[in-house]
Amino acid sequence: MTNGKQVRKNYTLPAFYIIAFLITLFIISTDQNLKTDFGSVKPYFIHWYILAATGVVDIIVAIVILARNNKTTQTLSWMWALLMILIMVGDILTYKSVGFTTPSQFAQYLFGITKYPQTLNYIPGLYDVLFLVYIILLSVGISASRKK
Repeated sequence: MTNGKQVRKNYTLPAFYIIAFLITLFIISTDQNLKTDFGSVKPYFIHWYILAATGVVDIIVAIVILARNNKTTQTLSWMWALLMILIMVGDILTYKSVGFTTPSQFAQYLFGITKYPQTLNYIPGLYDVLFLVYIILLSVGISASRKK
């Protein structure tokens, strides 16, 4: 312990951030719609770069927590998870930029567990799993930052 600010080493948060990174990596590797804006952009669409950047932040957060596990890093951890939840839900509002006519259509594509009709190859449900990981990170992070 250093100055009473260091907390017990907990690998749960970094582990879940690594899981989030791996899921993100899998999504950006397999989702042809994300890569090409449903076939209209070559080689990569802006949403692909944004998701890739969030994956990089996930790894950075995991490393920071492992290197310096204290209340501040735990708070920043759950704040990043909350921001990612808001970004993922807010992504639905970009429905027009990807060619959907309603937000509910894009939400069905993003959060659906079956393949959306007339789309390129992707694995339905991965976005849901990533969203769930961030919800877990939010709850675990808040819990960890409240412990004395």
